[in-house]
Amino acid sequence: MESKLISTDKELINSMTTIPNPWNHINADKVAECDSPFFNKFGGPLAYAQSINAKNKEAELTFNCLPEPFSGNPNSNVYCLNKNPGAPDKCFLDDKEFEQATLKNLALKQGTCFWANGIFNKCGKLHDGVKWLKQRTRKLEEILNRQPNIFFVEYFPYHSSKGFDFPDNLPSYQFTNILIEEAIRTEKMIIIMREKGNWIHRAKNLEGYKNLYWLKCAQGGYLTPDNIVRKDSKGKIINITEEEIKKYF
Repeated sequence: MESKLISTDKELINSMTTIPNPWNHINADKVAECDSPFFNKFGGPLAYAQSINAKNKEAELTFNCLPEPFSGNPNSNVYCLNKNPGAPDKCFLDDKEFEQATLKNLALKQGTCFWANGIFNKCGKLHDGVKWLKQRTRKLEEILNRQPNIFFVEYFPYHSSKGFDFPDNLPSYQFTNILIEEAIRTEKMIIIMREKGNWIHRAKNLEGYKNLYWLKCAQGGYLTPDNIVRKDSKGKIINITEEEIKKYF
């Protein structure tokens, strides 16, 4: 039986890529339509999650909420490449306003980082994602006297409590790969937060890119000046400078 589509916006991100945004078409299983053939090989998304969680009980992979392949504005000068969205905040699973904000983010119409705006449910609870961003960008905010402008990209777009052996061939990856290629072409700052080896293997021209940075300590994913590093022209590992922070963020 054909899945019912949940449409976001049909327009292409013409300024970035000629490939249609796959997150404009999410089916009733809450996966991108283009990813369905992959999951169907395992009996569908739920069966795939059961298989992953049976092997790794800490993973807690779930498809009970909309995915989060990225958050923010792709026109940002800073791309942060992360692992995957964590466990969904249970207090927001049935929140219609949050669902609409998520759909707007998936359509790349959010304008700013999804979690920078302060997202509350009807009971007044702040979303866990907002707390996550605030904690990890606090030092940058102190330097800039404002919230840094960042586009976050997730290696695997679906929610789990812990990482696992992510698939390396999801069709939806193609769209985000092209966004990253465009970021390289336009010389944006790219910071690998997690999954460094996987990202370099997956994203074309990322290895050796002159504006490539990464986290010295990836655990926790804190974007602090003493944790963001790169190689200089002589191959020495150096920390990001305050001048670079003010230039890009």
